[in-house]
Amino acid sequence: MSLTHVSGILNSHLDIYQLMSLIMLYAKDLLEAEASSLFLLEKEDNFLYCEVAIGEKGESIQQYARLEIGSGIAGWVAKERKSVILEDAYTDDRFDKAWDTKSGFRTKSIICVPLFVKDQMIGTLEVMNKVGNRTFNKFDLDLLLTLAENAAVAITNAQQQDNLNKRLLELSLLYEFEKKITSEKDHRKLGYWVLDKILEYLEAKSGTIYLLDDKLENLTVLAARGVPDNALDNLNLKVGEGIAGWVAKERKKLLIQNLESDFRYKQDLGFKFEANSLITVPLISDKEMLGVISINNKNSGFAFNHNDLHMLEAISYRLAISFQNYFLFKKIKESEKEKERAFRVMREVLPAKNPEINGLSIATEYIPYDQLGGDFYQFYPIEDNKIGIFIADISGHGLSASLLALMAHSMLSTFDNLVYTSPGVLLSGLNSFLYNRMAGNFLTAFYACIDTEKNTITYSNAGHPFPYFKKKNEDHFTELNTKGKLIGVMPQLIYEENTIPFNEGDKLILYTDGLLETSMNGYKIEQEENRFMDNLIEICKTSSSPKQIIQSTIKSIKSFPGFQGFQDDVTYLIIERK
Repeated sequence: MSLTHVSGILNSHLDIYQLMSLIMLYAKDLLEAEASSLFLLEKEDNFLYCEVAIGEKGESIQQYARLEIGSGIAGWVAKERKSVILEDAYTDDRFDKAWDTKSGFRTKSIICVPLFVKDQMIGTLEVMNKVGNRTFNKFDLDLLLTLAENAAVAITNAQQQDNLNKRLLELSLLYEFEKKITSEKDHRKLGYWVLDKILEYLEAKSGTIYLLDDKLENLTVLAARGVPDNALDNLNLKVGEGIAGWVAKERKKLLIQNLESDFRYKQDLGFKFEANSLITVPLISDKEMLGVISINNKNSGFAFNHNDLHMLEAISYRLAISFQNYFLFKKIKESEKEKERAFRVMREVLPAKNPEINGLSIATEYIPYDQLGGDFYQFYPIEDNKIGIFIADISGHGLSASLLALMAHSMLSTFDNLVYTSPGVLLSGLNSFLYNRMAGNFLTAFYACIDTEKNTITYSNAGHPFPYFKKKNEDHFTELNTKGKLIGVMPQLIYEENTIPFNEGDKLILYTDGLLETSMNGYKIEQEENRFMDNLIEICKTSSSPKQIIQSTIKSIKSFPGFQGFQDDVTYLIIERK
């Protein structure tokens, strides 16, 4: 088979596991060798791993092998980024004889080359023992280097496709999960549904979801698959015991390639996993430890990788929030005291303090109508010179509005930085996520991306009261009136986006309509926006800083004759370009 033909096959959109086996098979056959192995670089932990080796009879030997950089021939090649050709491996100090002892294979001659994509080293490719007791030569080395060049590109493409597929699966699962969480009333059924979906998407056979008890001492099984019924009781653990117990205690995720060699593995479970690789993540929401998810026994028999771990971590983040909301909702129904806890959770949606951004002065005021409000705002630092500002108002107030605010906030926190720079895309994505999940409610929102390097504000509006913009040396205000419909009511909406200059002394004024709704002499009164604007213009003539303007505005409203309080949640933000 020619290298041209081999290159065409390797770049024909194979999955990563098929690809690795084919690369080793072609390396073995092209160089007429007895065996071959492919080590890939695990970038996060900086080690090499081998999922499959091709033996002298052409069979795949499926075993996870880990190699530290610099250790053995492959480790030396990865560290030095140089090729190696040896006539007799046992005469070279770099060769680790333990590999032969473990496998029963007798290594004689070796060629090992690094795998590069541009200047980036992604692994090593190795062939052993040329058939007929011959030794490898310079021609063999050149042949393997050419194959390695094609293989490296194919592997990188396959890894990128694998990452994309897992990201799409992750988003699909999160979408399904959010629909399920609003309808499923039994948390155990919910746990099994989630676990089955995770196993399906991670292509695994076994897994367990643990919940931490109220005393924070024990982990009990909420849902388990791939475990014999008579062994389920053995899975209940104390915090600190076994792998799940360690994760709960340390609040850290784990990727384990070989269970039996891990000191945390509990040997007396009463059954044995089919595969030795496992990923485990804690369930944490608002710094509260809720439980642990463990997944093992990949269908392919291969070890889990960091992409799998990242996917499970993203799922666990949403699961923890949803479980917290689920249990919180149940407890609030049973006890008025839990309303205070829900209020503390709602406060977590709001920034603990205003960010300190060079070139901006920021002041905020938040006044909930009830303990639990539907207003919320948040800041999203994007780069040193960019920040996103989000303000929203969910229809109604109380518990349901607060839980919907939590759901919207958690979704916003998963967006990539690129989305935060495009207000129209951000609002469109949020609307797609919340459509049909608002239980009859809706959400108004305004989002702006401020760039202090270009001195601009880019913004979009979703049915929110138009913000005001005041230039430094002008008394009047301009309404930022881009078009956009309410969020959560209609699918697939597009939001108008606009950009304006934001120069020294200019002010951006954001608020929710609660600022205009007050009670006077027992009657609810809505101020006219013109009256509010006129009042604001007069305040700005005597109050210079954003904080002073906010304080003077609230004081002015409260001084109206017969004022008896605001009739809705109030959120008020002012950002000045310094």
